[in-house]
Amino acid sequence: MKLAFSSVACPAWDLVTMVEKAREFGYKGLELRGLEGQMYLPLAPQLASNPARVGKLMHDAGVDLVCLATSNAFHMRDPRDVADNQAQVREYIDLAGKLGCPFVRVFGAEIPQARFWLLGRERREVVLGRIANALRELADYAAARRVTLLIENSGDFTDSVAMWYLVDAANSPAVRCCWNPMNARLRGERPTTSIPRLGARIGLVHVTDAKFEGNAFDGYVLPGQGNVEVPRLIQLLKGIAYRGHLVFEWPKLWNPTLADADRALPAAAKYLQGLIDEKPVPMTAYKGDKYAPRQSHELLEPQPT
Repeated sequence: MKLAFSSVACPAWDLVTMVEKAREFGYKGLELRGLEGQMYLPLAPQLASNPARVGKLMHDAGVDLVCLATSNAFHMRDPRDVADNQAQVREYIDLAGKLGCPFVRVFGAEIPQARFWLLGRERREVVLGRIANALRELADYAAARRVTLLIENSGDFTDSVAMWYLVDAANSPAVRCCWNPMNARLRGERPTTSIPRLGARIGLVHVTDAKFEGNAFDGYVLPGQGNVEVPRLIQLLKGIAYRGHLVFEWPKLWNPTLADADRALPAAAKYLQGLIDEKPVPMTAYKGDKYAPRQSHELLEPQPT
């Protein structure tokens, strides 16, 4: 496993500064979620104007460009909204292909209201099917550019059963999961359930720690100071032979009161690298869900574990 960080930790830094700081603090990769105020990365001049220069900058520093993170999702009832989001993701895929970036991240997002409001929200399995179809339609486009789409557990789909289904239903090696254990914790799901269940479907892991009161979020903290069980997460990732990046996500962009990147990034790197360097310990595999549901009609609302 190698360490990376997301640009949400340092919204004021340009790309050169991010790369220099990554090398200084011991990170081997960088995920971009916005750059110098431009949240739609295909329009970021530093990236689009000269991809070869970006590649040389990162190669010379020994820092990988791990992922281009979008805000796009495909849960919407209106097919035009889904198509608009797919079009934007294709632009991200094109940019990632030019930059030699292996991953483009999208969100799972939410369950919309039914067409008639008295009916409440749409059925969960219907929305999951719609998201899976959108991912399947993008998969060949991504594969042709040597890019993998990552669906991150988020919104109403923070559980590993939903992610298992979406990756399986997309039925392409160009679609995998970006696993965020803090989001799963919002539903009471622990790493001991999610990591063995998802296994090789995990393409990237976000590491964010937070305090919780029960399942209620109570504020971001540095890794190891909260309730997300980061040490166990990393041991479980070793158990499935995960060789990818751990992306430290410190959402300073959305939460200006958080500690500055110059403080948070080196502290997180020291702690996480220490966990990575620890000797693996034997852990009992999760036995309760070897065969997660493959068909949408079999999907039930997951229960906290």
